[in-house]
Parts: sequence; structure tokens; C-alpha cells
Amino acid sequence: MKAREELSFRGFASEPALLDKARKAGCTAFPGFREIESKKETKATMRKESWHFRPVLKETRRLATCITIFLFSACISVNEPSAETVGKETSRTQASQRVERKKGGFNRRPTAREFEVIQELMAETEEVRGLSFIRPVPVIIQDRTAIVAHIESQIEDTELERAKAVYTALGLLSPELDIRTLLLRVLGEQILGYYDPEKDKLVVRDDVFRTIEKEPEDSAYPAVDEARVGLVHELVHALQSQHLALFENMERKRDNDAENAFRSLIEGDATLAMIGYMLRNQQPNAKLSQLTGNPAWIRSFAEMVNQMPMAGPELVNAPPIVRVPLLSAYVDGLAFVANLHGRGGWKAIDIAHKSPPTSTEQVLHPERFLRGDLPQVVDIPQLRALEKAGYRLVEDDTLGELEIRVYFAQGADENAARSAAEGWGWDRLRLYRNDNGETAVIWFTTWDDEDEARQAEKAAFGVLDRVLENQRELFTVARDNRNVLIVRQLPKRHHQEVLRVWKQWSELLSSPGGEAATI
Repeated sequence: MKAREELSFRGFASEPALLDKARKAGCTAFPGFREIESKKETKATMRKESWHFRPVLKETRRLATCITIFLFSACISVNEPSAETVGKETSRTQASQRVERKKGGFNRRPTAREFEVIQELMAETEEVRGLSFIRPVPVIIQDRTAIVAHIESQIEDTELERAKAVYTALGLLSPELDIRTLLLRVLGEQILGYYDPEKDKLVVRDDVFRTIEKEPEDSAYPAVDEARVGLVHELVHALQSQHLALFENMERKRDNDAENAFRSLIEGDATLAMIGYMLRNQQPNAKLSQLTGNPAWIRSFAEMVNQMPMAGPELVNAPPIVRVPLLSAYVDGLAFVANLHGRGGWKAIDIAHKSPPTSTEQVLHPERFLRGDLPQVVDIPQLRALEKAGYRLVEDDTLGELEIRVYFAQGADENAARSAAEGWGWDRLRLYRNDNGETAVIWFTTWDDEDEARQAEKAAFGVLDRVLENQRELFTVARDNRNVLIVRQLPKRHHQEVLRVWKQWSELLSSPGGEAATI
């Protein structure tokens, strides 16, 4: 593994004055990079009102396909309108077009005015993103019930439960947690719509799209400009689908870490284009490259986002393994894509779609992506003694720097966990289950050098310190050279054999020119 230079990408200088202005403007989450002066008022430019879940709770790749939804619209706060307002609006809508009512909600086509706005936004999105639509994007309007019902229908319970088993075994989820219910609660709170690349259609929540026909001063609805911003984000996904093989790329089999990294690319791309759209409409003479070509701006933005509170109690209270990867796809993804744009414009981002980042390490440290610094993928030995003892392999995956950081944060503060995870070289986690339903984790990790491995070992022991005393014998942390082993929930009688096999693997990996082979 190549030694990595320690380039600081996250020494983000905050701008307290902007944070204060954003809060006063009413943003409760992600207020934005900077304040942009409009003709009518000063607005904080971004707000998180979106939901993206897959890499957090493993595969339901179809679920990931559906949930590429609104993020960072300009301080958008979608409040449910009053019953009286809804009644009047629904009556008018039904009179003008056909509404399909089903048990799971309703669908309708856009009104004439909404359709006109879609066409306008498609043209503007083309200019901002530098790609042209090959064909129109079908748009369907649904209420919240219909959207959540659709997403629920895409959930693959087997994969969801497998993901829960992994994260529960790592101490990141409570065994009693109902993952499906959590998922739907967060969706119900956050989701405004989604783009489906498989069917090439955009679905927008009804109360959001109704803002198109409302006057800005109508307090029952978010402003028209804010709804437009969210639509631009989704229309960029449609351009990705038509030009950059979005659906095909999403269908590719990846491990968890690579899936997190890929999601950061597509969401970061759409978010950056959305910022370009806002900049174009509110400061016509400004250029996006003036922002992305300035590393200090990227650092400042990321720091501001990290300091802002999040919208909605369900998201705020979600476990970190849900919340952190969810937000990273947009926040770290935007910083990653902005870095590419600053170096080579939209063409550089198009090229990245052809060869996406393969690890969250590359997203969190864009300089490593640019120099082609890849994870060191090696063979992992079979643990035959466990198999003979009745343990069968349930999951075999790579979690990557981002999720290892979440794991380390169980026993350290965020900065210490981040620092410990930055030396990540590669990892492979195996989850086993015996006939009694008991699970065990065997986690092989390798680090950039021995010093990084020592830091990771310390962080892993920090997590172990939080384990109840009467459970400690089921856990082990060990280091050999730049390799660290983490064992969880495995009966003590099996530890010696696991350690023997791991040590032999580590010695092979650490020998000059050596590569680990199946033992």
C-alpha cells in the first residue's frame, strides 16, 4: 500500500456570521455555503429535506434506486397546509385533471402550470449542468401516503434484516429496534419526492408541487423558488440517467463501502448543479467555478453544514449508523464533486461517473481519488474451525473508512474517531451465526502503516471498554504490524484458533512483496 501524504481537506474554517444569518432566516438544517442576495430578500441557500438510506442498512439496491430525492432546497420548510386549504386545493385540482385515488394514496398528472414550470426547469438544468435532455422526463404527482407506500413496497426484508444483524453485532443498533418502522418514520418525515432511473420518471409530493401555483406570500406553502430548487436536483438525476448510465451503474454489485462512495458521487453531482442553478438565478454574473476553484470555500461550506442542526426529530434521533452515511452522501459528496469541478469543470465529473470512486476514503480525501490511490484488496482466510463448530457465514462485506469512523465513535469523540479512521487501508467483515441464532463478528482490517494501525487499535479498545464487564470475554482486539483484528460476540473457546489464522494471514500480508492467500 502506498504511503499517503497527509493533505488536509477538512480543516474547514467556519463563518459564524453566516451561521447566525442562516438561523435567523429560518433554516433548521444545512443553511448553505453562503448567503446569496436576491432582489426580494436575503436567503440562506440550502436546506436538507431529503432522504437516502440504502448504504446505511445494506442492500435493497432497488430501494436506493428509488430514493434519490430532494436535498438542500433553499430553507424549504414543507408544513402541512390547513384542512381548509387542502380541501379547496384538492377540489380545484380534481376539477382540472384526473386523480387516481388508491388505498395507498393518490397519483395525478401535473397541471398546465406545473408542466410549464417543468419545461422551464429542464431548460435551465441543461444550461447549468452542461448536458441536454435526450427525451422529456415524465413527472407524476403523489401525496405523502402514496410515496411512502411505494418505498415500503421496495423494501427487501431479508436484506434489511441481514443489515440489522451486522450493525447490531457491532453495537451500532439496538437488538429491539424495528428497522422497517424506523425507515418508514424517517421517510414520512423527510421525503419530498424521488427520481426512478429504472422507469425514468420523477415523482413529486403533491403539497410541494402545489407551491408552483401559489403566491410566495401564502404562508401555507413553501415559496415557488424553493420548490424549483428541489426539482432541479432531481432533474440532474434524470440527466445522469440519460447520459451517464445512472441506472446501469446503480445495478452493479458493490460492497457497502463502494456503494456509499458511488452514492456520494451521484448526490454530490446533483447538489452542486442545484447550487449552480441558485447562483445563476440570484447572481447572474457569478460563476460556479469561482466557488469550486476555491478550496477555502469548500472547507468553509463543509464546516458550516456539520455545525447546523438537522430537520426533523426522526432524523435527529436516528442511530449514527443511519444518520452519518445518509448525510455524507450529500455533504461529503458535494465537497468531493466540487473538488473535481474546481479542477476540470463538469467534464471532470462526467469522467468520474465512468470510473466512480471505489471507497469512501476516496470521497473523504479527494486527492487520493485523483491520484488513483485504491484500497488494498486481499484474500481473507477461511475460518474452518468456526464452520466445524456450527457457525455459518451470513455476511461478508467491506465497511470502509466512513462506517469504521462511526464504529470508533462509540468509544471516542467525533474528532478522535475521524482521526483514527483516516489511516484505513482496507477491511473485511464477516458475520457468522450458529444454530442457536447467536452471531459473531470477525473483522480483518489493514492500515496505511504501523502508526495508523496503533491508532486504530486504540480506538477499537475504546469501543471494547464500553462493553459490559460480564461480556468482555466474547470480545478481542489484536494488532500485528499494520493489521488489526476485531472479534465480537464469539465464545472465548474459539478465540485462539481465530487469532492463529489471523496472525498467519497478517504475517503473509506484511512480508516483503507478500500477499495474503486463503489459508
